[in-house]
Amino acid sequence: MTSVLETERLILRPPSVDADAPAFAALMSDAIARWTGSWGGTNTRADVARRIEAYLETEARGLAFNRTLVLKATGEAIGLIGVRRLETEPGRGAIGYWIGEPFFGRGYTLEAARAMLDTAWTLLPVAVIEGVAQLPNTASRRILLALGMSEVGERMEFASARGAADRCAVYEIARP
Repeated sequence: MTSVLETERLILRPPSVDADAPAFAALMSDAIARWTGSWGGTNTRADVARRIEAYLETEARGLAFNRTLVLKATGEAIGLIGVRRLETEPGRGAIGYWIGEPFFGRGYTLEAARAMLDTAWTLLPVAVIEGVAQLPNTASRRILLALGMSEVGERMEFASARGAADRCAVYEIARP
């Protein structure tokens, strides 16, 4: 599995419990969590450590890969991105991401997503990768379109962190 990816401004490395649990717990906020399905706005270091351990185990089984977004200029962890095979449809993958509020609007997520999508085709045996974003999440929807994905419809997505379903736009791209 490709360990580290580099973009113009970012290093995308495997998440680390020791390095990332404190940073992610500090970065995650209600403003970010409202757009994610599984992250709550308040996470302890222990909560994040368990999540990172699960990500690493899933990657070891070849079902996903997740990377911490690190600024090259400062070495600061600023978010998380991942691509995974869908359990219900192993021929399909899904991309997901979040970035800390201080880093919104700078193009870091799109930069990371392009690198991850390119790598996903090599690492995961999937024919299609999808992205799902809540209808009001225009920033994420722009990212998915900029990746070359097409909007294919809407569906309700259960958000375990909130215990509720959200109406989401669904985007997808086929293996090149």
